[in-house]
Amino acid sequence: MKLKKYDIAITKPWSKEIYDHNDEVLREVVDSIEKKWLVAYHDSENKYYIGSPRSCSPEFPDAEWSYEANAIMKDIQEAVLVTSYGSGFTMHSVHNDVLQELEVMAYWRAKEVAEDLSLLLSKEFIGLG
Repeated sequence: MKLKKYDIAITKPWSKEIYDHNDEVLREVVDSIEKKWLVAYHDSENKYYIGSPRSCSPEFPDAEWSYEANAIMKDIQEAVLVTSYGSGFTMHSVHNDVLQELEVMAYWRAKEVAEDLSLLLSKEFIGLG
């Protein structure tokens, strides 16, 4: 008897159906993280421009990550990049690093990140243990 999940037979090597399913779940994970990231990024950006005189501050992308990132951004950044960024990094550089990592994220990493961030997904990955 073959094991099934979401009416897909779990096989080794993986079938096209498993890859297609996991591609959908991966897209959901990446889209969810990207949306949360962009909302948090823009919240931080709005707070930055409202709270500081522009004449004596750099533009937000050049602002110091360790001072301007909010808690949501830090949580996402640590989950996605597996490390904490401190002083010496700009908002722009961390923003790019997070988005680039999301673009190339493997199934197993997406599963870990989704668990780390407690994302509520419509389906789970298949075949990742």
